Amino acid sequence: MSLSRRQFFTAAGLTALAGGISSNGSVAAAAPVRTWSGEIQVSDWEQYYLGLDGGAHQKALSALNIGYRDGVRADEQYLMVPVESVRRAALEFGDHAAADVLRDRFGLDSPSMLGRGLKLVFGQDGLERRYLDEPALQLRYIGYRRRFADHVLPLPSAVRKALA
Repeated sequence: MSLSRRQFFTAAGLTALAGGISSNGSVAAAAPVRTWSGEIQVSDWEQYYLGLDGGAHQKALSALNIGYRDGVRADEQYLMVPVESVRRAALEFGDHAAADVLRDRFGLDSPSMLGRGLKLVFGQDGLERRYLDEPALQLRYIGYRRRFADHVLPLPSAVRKALA
């Protein structure tokens, strides 16, 4: 089997640069093309889950044939999921946790859905890092969660654009 140069670079997970020649004859390089390769562990994905996505996370788990007997989180926390599947979960289903894990993994310039949800619940900005690192804040969120059970935050177009 013979691969073209483009297929080879894509398969190797390298980012290819698209180049062009400007009107004055100089070579102009365009921005690198992002490749969505690799895998993400389910526990890394679900650490961003708040439950304010209207069931999108569970729809994504079902579409990927990942069991969740408790009705909320995946049974197999160490399962590895292809990045492209997590990206699909964010774009197709509106899964906030998927959008945030990709934002963190690839350094995307998009709003944090975890941060937006925590601001809604606690009325305070900048809690995302604390939430990920402090079990006490996670438990505090669980105490407030019931009040926001029916609230759904839509996935902003800026997030969709960053994942496109």
